Amino acid sequence: MAGFGRAFATGRRLMQTVLRAPADSQLGDIHEVVRRAFGSETEADLVDLLRQRGNSRFEAVAMVGERVVGHIVASPIELVPAPGAVLPDLAALGIAPLSVVPELQGQGIGGLLMHRLIDAARHARFDALFLLGHPGYYPRFGFARSQVGNEYGATDAFMSLELTEKCLAGLQATARYVSAFGEVGA
Repeated sequence: MAGFGRAFATGRRLMQTVLRAPADSQLGDIHEVVRRAFGSETEADLVDLLRQRGNSRFEAVAMVGERVVGHIVASPIELVPAPGAVLPDLAALGIAPLSVVPELQGQGIGGLLMHRLIDAARHARFDALFLLGHPGYYPRFGFARSQVGNEYGATDAFMSLELTEKCLAGLQATARYVSAFGEVGA
């Protein structure tokens, strides 16, 4: 993934944020960013496990200078048909987690990471994206409450974004995340 960036102001300083694929030397930094963003090891351990298992289909870091300040990862979503339902062949990703260090949250870094992931998923011809997140934040990227079921029983917080128009319309299915999510309790 080529670098992509944006300058933004925080306080009185102008900072240049660059997005790129993570380097192996940054894995410890990524773990710490995710841990700090969520205040627990669960999501950080999830990111490590997704990577170790080869479940990471897209991963990016946000850098300010040489410092990792944000991270996003997406993994495959399996669409399990409801009894008697027939599903079209759809390629879907689950976004989780999106992380920004607490002191830089609200500065647009998460938005940069989300837009980069959405663009990359479109380019790779994925049909849909799913996430479990704050219903007040993700609609700005085009996400809406998903009509597809989920294994968590979530309602408003389970959202989807169709990258292929109407690909989820009338779909009778449950979206299932890779096993790493259940193993770490995410």
